[in-house]
Amino acid sequence: MKDQRAAAQSLQVRQATERFAEQLRTLRTSVGDPSFRKMAGRSGRISHTTLHEAAAGTRFPSWETVREFVRACDADEAQWRRRWEDAQRPASDPGSEDGDAAPEATGPVASVVPVPSPERQNPLRGHPTTDQDVARGARRRLPWLAAAAVALVVAMVAVLGVVVRGRSSRDAPGTVAASSTPSPSPSAFSDSLIPGDSSKFIADVTIPDGTRVRVNSQFVKVWALKNVGKVAWHNRFLARTNPTADADGCQVPDRVAIGDTPPDEQVMISVEVTAPSRPGKCWVSWKMVDENGQEYFPTRRPVYFMVTVTA
Repeated sequence: MKDQRAAAQSLQVRQATERFAEQLRTLRTSVGDPSFRKMAGRSGRISHTTLHEAAAGTRFPSWETVREFVRACDADEAQWRRRWEDAQRPASDPGSEDGDAAPEATGPVASVVPVPSPERQNPLRGHPTTDQDVARGARRRLPWLAAAAVALVVAMVAVLGVVVRGRSSRDAPGTVAASSTPSPSPSAFSDSLIPGDSSKFIADVTIPDGTRVRVNSQFVKVWALKNVGKVAWHNRFLARTNPTADADGCQVPDRVAIGDTPPDEQVMISVEVTAPSRPGKCWVSWKMVDENGQEYFPTRRPVYFMVTVTA
């Protein structure tokens, strides 16, 4: 039953995301279908990649993303704020009148237990249940409920501790794995070029590590990174860190641009690659730098790609 409910909720989220993305696409078309780069330029606060993801329906956008999308199209922010809120409400309850939507749940939902009326027969005790019986039963349950609540909080704290200690060290180039013991390595933001700046590796969008490619073939590697700091990214790049003079290695540009990315937003970064002419392994690593080549996170692990080249 839980799996069915989870599947139904997931389907509702996907449908709501696609419906809202369709509305965004219609808005963009109505103003002449400007490019996402042009829209990002009008905004000055969000990357073209984030705008593209919102219109593609890959995930439900934050209000900050929708606001910049709407501003770039010179549309009514108040109207689109209502649309954004409406899009997140669950579908209408088939049993409700006039299609009124059920209220949106914003937290844990407590079970509602009906209290029997004084006239209702109690089959265990053989006489009608009274208000005093209900009160006594509630008092007997309260200590058990309190103990259960404390146990639940303790369990959640333990689980969070395990998750934090077990974070992957590949959260690069902007985060370091947390540890339960003191470490000489820098803390979350101490080694950043700009105080409060940080990033997190999200995924290999294309060409997972170990992918087999043919000699002399061309492909595009894409990473997804997230700005998890407090500083907006502007005019940043990924620069190759290992030597570029290896004729037998993958041929790539020395650096690629990172789109403008505000805090708490993701960006996808692409690099065009030409495989070497001989079989073997090809590995290239990258660090985030400014326009002068200075690294933003000098002590942290780079992002990279690694492929197996076949004849």
